[in-house]
Amino acid sequence: MDKLKLFPLGLVAYPTKVIPLHIFEDRYKTLINECLSLDKEFGMVFSMDNKLVDFGCSLSISEVIKTYSNGEMDIITHGERIFKVHTETIKNDLHIGQIEFQKDITESNMKIFDALKEKYLQLLLQLGLGHEIERHMQKTRSFELIEHIQLPHEVELLLISTRSEIERLTILDEIFDQILEKGIDKINNQVYQS
Repeated sequence: MDKLKLFPLGLVAYPTKVIPLHIFEDRYKTLINECLSLDKEFGMVFSMDNKLVDFGCSLSISEVIKTYSNGEMDIITHGERIFKVHTETIKNDLHIGQIEFQKDITESNMKIFDALKEKYLQLLLQLGLGHEIERHMQKTRSFELIEHIQLPHEVELLLISTRSEIERLTILDEIFDQILEKGIDKINNQVYQS
């Protein structure tokens, strides 16, 4: 088991997700500065009603956009590895998790993945993102196929707690079918253009 400093927030991180953050609390300024100086990751866990969920994702800091005179920062982070939180303590106002990084128990199935990627590309075209098709055609993982798709937190949490790539593909296949069937215009809260 590993120890990882945690950053609770009302959003779900997952591998490949790019998350911009504005760091303003002193405890998180300290955390981010430590991660920058030691080239370390920190963990993001979804928090609701001051309760942390059991799964999260480690984040690397890919860029510091701006540092303010009071030490606040605008940073860009990148989702790396999913973990399960076994226990959690608080030290110096920071949540520290005893975590275990999760590995998938099943490999991807390229036939299933390619069919799902085709649906994803259809969604992108409906969103008017056809100019980025080449980049999206290079994707090879389920988590990459939810870029530009705003899913409910419950679904994102289900995806990160699922250790089977095939199962994640099946979940996304059902969701993409629903969106394509109803049309993007009618699914206001599930799909967004960024």
